[in-house]
Formats: sequence, C-alpha cells, structure tokens
Amino acid sequence: MSMHWAGVLAALVTGVSWGVVSPLGRILALRGVDMATVVVIRTFLVAILLFLWLFLKNRISLRISLRDGLVLLAYSILVIPLTATGFMFSLKYLTVPAALIIHYTFPLVTLLGGLWITGERPTPPQYLAAVLVIAGVWIGVFASGTSSGSFSLLGVFWGVVAVIGLSGQFLMGRVLLSTKRFSSAPMIFYGHLFGGLILAAFKHAFSGWGDLAAMNAFDWGAIAVMAIIGSVLGHGAYCLSLRYVSAATASHVCTMEIPSGILLAGIMSSEIPTLQEINGSLLIILAIFLAALPDDFIRRFRRENVALK
Repeated sequence: MSMHWAGVLAALVTGVSWGVVSPLGRILALRGVDMATVVVIRTFLVAILLFLWLFLKNRISLRISLRDGLVLLAYSILVIPLTATGFMFSLKYLTVPAALIIHYTFPLVTLLGGLWITGERPTPPQYLAAVLVIAGVWIGVFASGTSSGSFSLLGVFWGVVAVIGLSGQFLMGRVLLSTKRFSSAPMIFYGHLFGGLILAAFKHAFSGWGDLAAMNAFDWGAIAVMAIIGSVLGHGAYCLSLRYVSAATASHVCTMEIPSGILLAGIMSSEIPTLQEINGSLLIILAIFLAALPDDFIRRFRRENVALK
C-alpha cells in the first residue's frame, strides 16, 4: 500500500471513529447530561490515557520547551474550545440541521485555507468533493423538511467559530506534523490537556460542577467510549493521515463521520435512516472517493488517454 492510500485509510478510520460520538452524544443529551461536562470529562480522560502511554513508552517526549508549549497551546484552542464550544453553542441557537450544514462547510474552508497556509494546491476533484459534501449534508438534513426552525445570527456566528476551529486544526496539524517538529501522541496529549484546562476554567466560572452528582455509570461509560474511540483512536488516525495526505484530502475523507454516524445511530437507537439521509450519505461517499484520488491522477489519466489515441 502506498503512503497516499495509507493516509486515506487513516482518515477513513478517523471519520468512522468520530461517527461513534454523535449517537452517544445524542443519547446523553436526551438523558439531560450537561454537554459542557461531557466535553471536559472526555478531554481530561484522553489526556490521562495519553499521558500514561507516553510515560511508559517515551517519557522524554513529554518534555517540551516554552516555545513549543505556546505553539501547542494555540493548537489546543483550535482543537477543544473553538471547535467543541462553537458547535455546542451553534446547537443552542440553531436547529440541528442548520448547525450541521454550517459545520460541514469545513472541508471547503480547509481546502481554500490550504492554498495560503500550507501551499498545497487542491486538485479539481477536491473542489468538486467540497461541493458534494455540502450538497450531501443539505439533502440529508434539509430535504426532509426538519430545518424549519428560527434563524439566529448568533447561532451562525458560533457555527462559523466551530468551522474555523476545525479547519484550523487540520491545517495547523498538517504544518506541525509534516515538518516533523512534533510527533502525534504528544501533540494530541498537550492539545487535550491545555484545551481541557481552558474549558474547565470557563465551566467552573460560569456553571460549576453540581451536575456531576446526577451522573450514573452509563453516563460515565458512554463518555469513556467517546474518549477512547472518538478521541484517542480518532485523533491518532487523523494525525497519521496528515503525515501522508494534504489537509484538504484528510478533511474531505473524514466526512465519513456523517454516513457512519447515521448508520451507528440506527443500530444504537433503532432509528431507520430516511431516504434523504441515505441519498446524502451516498453523495458524501462519492465526495470521499474524489478527494482520495492522488494529486497526479488527472495528469496520468490524460496521458493514458493520449497514448490510447
């Protein structure tokens, strides 16, 4: 397997892993668990697991300079407070379909941002893939007519914050990993540690921790699964993918989270996917295929056609 397709496979693992989070998060939300608490516990659990792993396997990697610490602090703001908090608050002011359609414009933002930040020029299929992802989400969440909620500029603002955070996460991760300045595990560890501390400080100041007493064993177990599969496995595979493919390619392939989330939600909650959700998922799968094509695919295809003539 070439390094390109290894990167694509890693991004697919990320998408499926992230897809586990949505149905579990939905179940916890319906149970009345505070989503801010879920994010904080999940973040610190990831940090603890990665600390133990690094301490046992490569404890020297835990040592970072002040300069590297500041870089990772900036990265952590993108990973945890901007992305997680932005999306959470967009759901507070917008309907779920409206929040999703804004959130999943991030592959297009990543693609365009890559032109300036990483200097990686997207391929024509990747531009088409970005449009197909948006179309797939639109069909999957809006065609059923469930988007008839109130429109909020504040909700749009928070949705844009989440898109900036997620796109920035992919682009900054690509820069840091491609230069081999950081390895994956320490970057994920410090990203969650610093981001969790920032988020915990805000929660402590504004809402406190009284809701912890109401949580039961199922709630803690669900958060643990989200941390291990959605964060440790998901972010680990995501960092691996960024070593071999561009941020634009990885972000497109990671939208596998949408169809996998729909499928897992059906299994966990016995909710049969609608025809619109299936059609939207098929468009997203097509977008993943286009985004996964190697950069020189079109050039090789044209050369082969000319040779045949």
